[in-house]
Amino acid sequence: MAVFARDIPRPAAPVALRAARAGDAAAVAALAQALSLTDGGRPSRLTAEVFRRDGFGPDPAFRAMVAELDHEVVGYALYYGGYDSDRAARGVYLADLFVAPHLRRRGIGRALLTAVARECRAEGGRWMFWSVLKRNRTARRFYRTMAPELKDIVMCAAFGEGFDRLAGEG
Repeated sequence: MAVFARDIPRPAAPVALRAARAGDAAAVAALAQALSLTDGGRPSRLTAEVFRRDGFGPDPAFRAMVAELDHEVVGYALYYGGYDSDRAARGVYLADLFVAPHLRRRGIGRALLTAVARECRAEGGRWMFWSVLKRNRTARRFYRTMAPELKDIVMCAAFGEGFDRLAGEG
């Protein structure tokens, strides 16, 4: 039997979106763990302590939006600013987007993306970029409802030992 989004009951209470606060650290870290494990990866290193250290203070590495339902954080988007020299424009890179599985297909993920895009635009940004694992077909279908997959870009990444070699330390 097929299940359609229109058949899934909406939450009784409205979902509230807001900028993350340091007090959300434990909830966001738990969601980040769920995201990493859902993607088939290792546990995320984003702990509550790291979230507070890197997301707040005089020089935060990222910003985050959270979705709350009945005063419980049920989703988050983590992003940071960037610059595209081809477009000569600011924008944001969406690092994480996650909604608790039992609350998916209710518009929460789309609402978080919209909130991030609006915040970006309000700060003069003109683009938003994200990546998704090729094997995550569900996420790819979701993202394609908002933007096309780029076919002419290959993403490269240096992590761990590869990064150390690149930085001349390996």
